[in-house]
Amino acid sequence: MLLTLNVNSIRDKLSPRGKKKPLEVVDVPHHASQELGLHGLTLHTGLLAGATRQVLEQIRDRGDKTGCACLVLTETEPLGFGEATDDAGEAAVGRMLKVVQAGSVLGCSSVALSIKARADDVAFERVVERMKRVSELAERLEVNVLIAPHAGLTADPDQCTALIKKIGGFRVGTLPDFQTAIGTDDPAGYLRRLTPFASAVNATTVKFEDPPPEDEPAGDEKKADEKAKDESDEPLSGEEALLAELESMFDEPPPPVHVTYDLEPLVGAVTAVGYDQTLAIDYRGTGDSTLGVTQSRDALEAALEAVAQ
Repeated sequence: MLLTLNVNSIRDKLSPRGKKKPLEVVDVPHHASQELGLHGLTLHTGLLAGATRQVLEQIRDRGDKTGCACLVLTETEPLGFGEATDDAGEAAVGRMLKVVQAGSVLGCSSVALSIKARADDVAFERVVERMKRVSELAERLEVNVLIAPHAGLTADPDQCTALIKKIGGFRVGTLPDFQTAIGTDDPAGYLRRLTPFASAVNATTVKFEDPPPEDEPAGDEKKADEKAKDESDEPLSGEEALLAELESMFDEPPPPVHVTYDLEPLVGAVTAVGYDQTLAIDYRGTGDSTLGVTQSRDALEAALEAVAQ
């Protein structure tokens, strides 16, 4: 499975405090690849305000050059596809059509949005009718449209998937999110219902701690162990000592611990339904984003390895 970067994770680099020079959006692919070891991006439309087609093409070309392409473009604000007035509905459709076109220029395989609508049948039908127009353009441009669950109509996973089926086509899907899943009564079940329709998943992380030190025997037990070791161990030969030292050098350190919630059951839920595409690291914690993203990467890699065994 490919681990990618949701660019929201490095917001402190894009809008730093004080006199630090901000990281330019066109430089994000290089930063993600070279500094964070990730090879794919989720961008947000808020980062592209006022961007010309030339700028979008520059981001695409930088991504291709560094092996870190923009895979998903997400609309920042929920769009009123379920609004009662035609003007509000048309504004939502018009905005999303532009996002689809921008995503195509960026070379994205998917664009994503959250839908503002009440959870009732009338709003459901409005959303279906309006989203079909977006889906038609997406089909022509070969871009997927992913619905990120949001309060109201798409909060319930079954209602969200029913909406996708009613819109129809082969390019409308979901964008599940770990932190959203944790807010439900059954996080793993929530992800298992949405992930079969997903072509990207937001692997949200918040807070980490270093792993606890390995348990050591205490007091008299420790002294007895040390005495037994001293009496029984033969001194290592020069070659054996060298091999032991080399082995210790290449021992993998234990992964950081995500203390906000356990990542392994969430990773297990998405892999259980056969999902093998991208997990976008979306670090939402405080402090230095480079540390937060690298801890997220290491913890997710460990979770993927654990569920694979």
